Amino acid sequence: MGLLCLQIVPILCRNCNPLLLEPIPELDFFEDQHRYRWRGNWILDNASDVLQGELDAFAKKKIEETKHGEDGWLVRGRTIHRSLDRYLRGEVDMHDDKWSPWIDVLLGDELFQGIETLATEFRVVDRFNSVAGSFDFLIKQRDGLTILGDLKTVSSAKAVSGRKPATGQLGAYTKMLGQHFGHITVTQCVTVVSGPDKVKVIKEEPEDCINAWEEAYGRHQAKYAAFDF
Repeated sequence: MGLLCLQIVPILCRNCNPLLLEPIPELDFFEDQHRYRWRGNWILDNASDVLQGELDAFAKKKIEETKHGEDGWLVRGRTIHRSLDRYLRGEVDMHDDKWSPWIDVLLGDELFQGIETLATEFRVVDRFNSVAGSFDFLIKQRDGLTILGDLKTVSSAKAVSGRKPATGQLGAYTKMLGQHFGHITVTQCVTVVSGPDKVKVIKEEPEDCINAWEEAYGRHQAKYAAFDF
């Protein structure tokens, strides 16, 4: 049997004043069912599932084929997302050392230096449509930019360059966040692509992301009956 090498990561996020948002009341996520419930009502759609529904059959098959196993995207994604979450909260992280090539360069990126953490792994829900989701981080930089971001992990450094931005997802989260926290204005959306020894940050305008989401969700609603909740 192989040995699991765990590494305690000494890098801590030097936030002067973490300002974590309070969770949206009565919004719960049930991981086993991969479903949200708000105010006692089940939410029909998950934002990521809505957008994945637009993929072709080949892409969906490829996603399923590479999901499981000790090197599958599921364990890779969970491990690296957890490390980023702990870093942004100023907590010490421990992980299998084989993921250090991804994690070290990610946490060392300039995007995450000298910031205030407003939210991590944060659940949001649309007030007017039965759809919800969770974004990876909301941070504020020294220059005043408030950045909402989504983390994507890939298996190789080569794949970093080809990874497309999560435009629609970012738009969904930005729109839902604004419905509940009107005092927060997202000034930039970013997709952070993490690979071994390489990271790429794709910047987009929030308005463009929201437009992309509304178009995708409109197509989704046209395919399926809409229900009030």
